[in-house]
Amino acid sequence: MRFSDSGSVFVENRYQHASTAGLTQAVGMDFAVNRWLSLGASWENGELRDHQTQADTKRRAGSATVGYRLGDIYATSGVEYRYDDIENPDGTSSNRTTWLFRNDLKLQLSPDWRLLGKYHTAISDSSLGSFFDGGYTEGVVGFAYRPVAHDRLNVLSKYTYFYDVPTTDQLSVNGTPAEYVQRSHIASLDATYDLFPGWLTIGAKYAFRRGEVSLEREDKDFFDNNAHLGIFRADLRFLRNWEVSGEGRILYLPDLNERRSGALLTVYRYLGDHFKVGVGYNFTDFSDDLTDLSYDHQGWFFNIVGTL
Repeated sequence: MRFSDSGSVFVENRYQHASTAGLTQAVGMDFAVNRWLSLGASWENGELRDHQTQADTKRRAGSATVGYRLGDIYATSGVEYRYDDIENPDGTSSNRTTWLFRNDLKLQLSPDWRLLGKYHTAISDSSLGSFFDGGYTEGVVGFAYRPVAHDRLNVLSKYTYFYDVPTTDQLSVNGTPAEYVQRSHIASLDATYDLFPGWLTIGAKYAFRRGEVSLEREDKDFFDNNAHLGIFRADLRFLRNWEVSGEGRILYLPDLNERRSGALLTVYRYLGDHFKVGVGYNFTDFSDDLTDLSYDHQGWFFNIVGTL
């Protein structure tokens, strides 16, 4: 509900039905202090039940955000808090407190160049002890290039630092607790070119991960987990509102002397000039996100894309 030109509030009931199910209630507000500064806050209460163990989790969560826009600078910062009171299968209870801090930056350096930055960090503490704690840090610096005089070309170069200690509540592909610790430096270069504007776009991506993984959570013993990723793609628009996108993918893991390859195919339907929905199939089992160490991505997917 909007109560003025500068403020609005919302109240919602959210029901989720996945590995856990339940109803949560949330309330929040957004307030534009002036043309440069905006504030937001929310609070959530609810109770969830695990389908397998029938254990209940009582959840309380809140967030606060601040946004700043001046000229070519746009920055946002936020903090999120969550407290879970968890019923264990043996009838005892435990609790988990999680904090997430988010900082994002966009800076227009020139008509052709834009700087992108992100720093997110999370801390998750369990009452069961340090073995059950978790958290992650993700820092990103990227440069986007789109020449005004020749806007057929789009280039994005990016560096990512990622350090992840998953909580023991997170599960691996085979359903066991995810106990590995990941530390990765990832560099990528992604480019697209409108070969025939309006109906055919080609592109390519190369990414390299200098990564390390430890199977021990407390006494960490890291070993190399490097990777090279190459993608070649083409987007063909036809019948005005339809588009088909195809990718050829190669993933090389030098430390394992292993190579994986395959394709991805998506069909999109445009709903207006700036919004499209699509359904596709990934014939490979890996992700184009090199921070994702799982190999469970083969299969159907649904995708929504919007542009400003």
